[in-house]
Amino acid sequence: MLVGRCLALNRTGRLAFEAARRWNSSNKKGTGDLESELQKDLKKINELLKTNLSEAEKAPKEKQPETDPNFMNFRKAAEREAHQRGGRIFNWKTVAVTFAIGGSCLAALFYIRKIRLDEREKHRKITAGKARIGGEWELVNTQGKLEGSEQLRGNWLLMYFGFTNCPDICPDEIEKMIKVIDLLDADKNENIPVVPVFISVDPARDTVARVKEYCSEFSPKLKGFTGSVDQVNKVAKTFRVYHSQGPKTENNPDDYIVDHTVIMYLIDPEGNFHDYYGQNRKAEEIANIIKMKVLKFEAQNRKRIAQYFLN
Repeated sequence: MLVGRCLALNRTGRLAFEAARRWNSSNKKGTGDLESELQKDLKKINELLKTNLSEAEKAPKEKQPETDPNFMNFRKAAEREAHQRGGRIFNWKTVAVTFAIGGSCLAALFYIRKIRLDEREKHRKITAGKARIGGEWELVNTQGKLEGSEQLRGNWLLMYFGFTNCPDICPDEIEKMIKVIDLLDADKNENIPVVPVFISVDPARDTVARVKEYCSEFSPKLKGFTGSVDQVNKVAKTFRVYHSQGPKTENNPDDYIVDHTVIMYLIDPEGNFHDYYGQNRKAEEIANIIKMKVLKFEAQNRKRIAQYFLN
């Protein structure tokens, strides 16, 4: 369109030049004739200008060359390449594998946390049990000397509370206790020394001499203890042992029965309560349980010592 307009103006210019030339060549003519010729030339110039402009507008427009959108567009190209690279890396397979690994790690963490919480709860219960049963104690032994938890520390103890005038239950339980000790001593594969202990809950009748004679009837391994009423009551309270003196007869005030708890207590070498066994347990069963308890205790001690030196 711009070229068409230039051509129209070129033609119009030539006409105007010719008109001026004729005016200069005929300047000697009259004024009326000159004006008439000029008007005619201007009219032709105007008509020619309109015609050329109209043709130029109707002419087909030249198509402008399209600009390449990627020309000098380095930033967009880099962004597009980064997007494609990210699409190759973060696809559905990658997301699935990431979630699978993350889920496995999370499950492992929850499992470890559960184990630790279970161990902590178990330790809390054991500690609570130790706090409720057992502790420091001191009585009079069969040599008439004070002896107790401090002197016996370092040994496994199997303790039974009873009285020497007991008609049947105490003898049966003490015999069972001695049988447990004999079974443990007979095991040549494992050296598990356990000291059997008898504590009287009848200090009024069970003197040192009487307890010594009573213990010798079962085994020389059995250690016997008695003491004053206050001493015995204190030890019985420490181990939560119930004992109560029954009614006395009129003819013989020393003839009475003592009601008491019938339980054996297992004490570890550190002086802590470890386990207990009632009348329903047989000697063989108690011996096997004590073996497992002792082996587990020793393994834990070795592990604790190793961790101490490693840290």
